[in-house]
Amino acid sequence: MTTRTSIAVVALFLLPAGAGFAQNEVYLQVTTPGLQRVVIAAPAFAPRPGADPTALAAFNSTLTRDLEQTAVLALLPADRIALVEIDPKNANLTRQRWRAVGAQFLLEGTVAGAGSQFVCEARLWDLVSGEVAYSRRLQSPATLAPTVAHTLANELVNLFTGRPGPFLSRIAFVSDRSGAKEIWVMRWDGGEPQQLTSHRSIAVGPAWSPDGLYLAFTSFLAGRPALYLLKPTEGYMRPLSEGPGVNSSPSFSPDGRRVALAAGADGNTDIVVASLDGGGIERLSSGRSIETQPAWSPNGRQIAFTSNATGAPQIFVMDAEGTNVRRLTFEDRFADEAAWAPDGIRLAYTTLVEGRFQIAILDVRTGARTVVAGPGNNESPCWSPDGTMLAFASNRTGTKQIYVTDPTGVARAITDTGNNSQPVWVAQLPAR
Repeated sequence: MTTRTSIAVVALFLLPAGAGFAQNEVYLQVTTPGLQRVVIAAPAFAPRPGADPTALAAFNSTLTRDLEQTAVLALLPADRIALVEIDPKNANLTRQRWRAVGAQFLLEGTVAGAGSQFVCEARLWDLVSGEVAYSRRLQSPATLAPTVAHTLANELVNLFTGRPGPFLSRIAFVSDRSGAKEIWVMRWDGGEPQQLTSHRSIAVGPAWSPDGLYLAFTSFLAGRPALYLLKPTEGYMRPLSEGPGVNSSPSFSPDGRRVALAAGADGNTDIVVASLDGGGIERLSSGRSIETQPAWSPNGRQIAFTSNATGAPQIFVMDAEGTNVRRLTFEDRFADEAAWAPDGIRLAYTTLVEGRFQIAILDVRTGARTVVAGPGNNESPCWSPDGTMLAFASNRTGTKQIYVTDPTGVARAITDTGNNSQPVWVAQLPAR
């Protein structure tokens, strides 16, 4: 059996089982309910001459944390790792021992140093076939050891799924930690938060371009709400829509050339599209009802949005040209803030249950809807770039913080300073 075939066979056994819900916790089964993950033994990478102890510790802890968050990989528990006796003279025997304690794959590696450089060598063994499934040498400044770990984790996820993991991704969000509502950005796990705007005004509704080059958001910098386009790597910013009334809730087209937004005055807000090249504004909806929160589908053919045309706010969808409008949500008293999953099949959105905001997921093919109740108010969902996790805002601890689900759906906070809301995810930022 070849290595590639072996991996494919393992993937076939990622079979669904029954779904479950954690008591008093938001439990969002983002991936297939009950997904059985491939078991990987991942002992800490060993130091070689010149290895920086601080960088090595940061690398090992980051890699472990990333792999624990994957939807398809499960780390062999520490108590089983302790059972394996390493035979330095017989690598084949050692690998057999790893398999005997339940591992399907073995990730092993070393870390060395060369001046200020961090050098990592990794190898993934398929314990079924006995062959090397993956081998990689990564090098960076020692200060970027966590980034090396994120890169390695991404590539391992890609090996099993054909799609990179989310570990180099970034989340933009709104925070008042500096005294005003500004736009910030952080790593997917909450690390390295950076303030992008310092307007001392109100900035809301951030949205990434697909390539991470631009960030659109609404700001009251000029005294009334206008939509701005920011290039985070350069600090360059320009207005995109400054019409009278509202200019809010932007959503980029998948090709990154247009932005759908809510615009209008006198309480009559419609969905319009603005071209980044200055080609003007195209109106997609019209009428007396209020339309807002557009969300462009991953294939670019549809735009989901919120409308009160039937009374209470509900999620509708239309073709990207503004035609073929139809309603998607029927079981909700309130539905808003639609966010497409990368597969174009699932919509996460905010609903209202017994007076509190909660997250719901809708399968647009079947109409199947799942509402998952959790403590406090939970709103503004967004998907990770690989579609395996959700980020959302919740006030369950008193202040509003951003949470991210793990592969089983249990959420954990990734912010803890000030009030934080409206997370939006992007795969990776361009290099400066």
